[in-house]
Amino acid sequence: LLPLVYSRVTFDRAELLDHTDLAYDVTAPFACPIGCSVYSPSDVVNVKPGNYSLKNTGSPGTEFTFYVVQKDAPNFDTPVYTKIEKVSMVTNQRYLTFLSDAPGFRIKNIKGDLSNDPVRVFTTGAQAMSLGCKPVFTSRSSDNAARSTLNILGPIATIDFGSSRASHSATFSMDYTTVFTDADTSSIYVSPGFVGCGGTQLYANDYIWNVVKNFKAQNSNGMCVNVHADYAIYNVNSALSITVNETNTELADTGVLNQQFEGTSFDIAVMWTKQGNQDNTQFAVQIDLLAKADCNKKA
Repeated sequence: LLPLVYSRVTFDRAELLDHTDLAYDVTAPFACPIGCSVYSPSDVVNVKPGNYSLKNTGSPGTEFTFYVVQKDAPNFDTPVYTKIEKVSMVTNQRYLTFLSDAPGFRIKNIKGDLSNDPVRVFTTGAQAMSLGCKPVFTSRSSDNAARSTLNILGPIATIDFGSSRASHSATFSMDYTTVFTDADTSSIYVSPGFVGCGGTQLYANDYIWNVVKNFKAQNSNGMCVNVHADYAIYNVNSALSITVNETNTELADTGVLNQQFEGTSFDIAVMWTKQGNQDNTQFAVQIDLLAKADCNKKA
């Protein structure tokens, strides 16, 4: 039985469709008033103006991911990459989108002229940039952007490089479990299917049922651990647990958490378990490991 919490995810003249849109209907309609680009993890098709429907002609339950972007959508020309590769020389493009049909993927090695603008990563398409969606990552510096490991538990993500001044690059891979926790790195922990645009929209993710990470961070010269979390957790049994040394924080309800810890040695743990198919928990956590001199610098 497919979770009822999943629904079609829509942005500004763009939408992501997947197999749950055909769970209770034979077809999934979508409109292209002046034409659309339809992206899948294997191809892109430009369609003429009209009304269209997706129909599964294969086995029941066949999984798929399509991203439909109308030709008058904002940031329509944003490149959408669908292959596991290093994306480089994205000249004069502020945004870059990656689409996958896997349960998750990793973004790393974000590089380019990032001296004046923080890099932000959203679990949406570029057509959501004007909707007030929350980023799952905001860089602390250009070096921090290049060194951080960002594991996305969903089908789509967009990098906002901050400007279109110069060429940018990033690397995508299908390893969405490994986390690097060296100095001046950030890591993110998101609930499966997290969108971040408010409301109850979630991407389908039937494979990931928990988020568990334990790691140590040490610096004999001193360091700090910054924790930022946005969350909407309506079931107390689905509480998100964040532990830094002896301080344990259990997050439920809705809100924003900001914490800072200073010292030389830290034991850090992030733990969450999905409570059944109807669990609509949403959270995004960013943990920054910073040298002491950088502790109070704003992102």
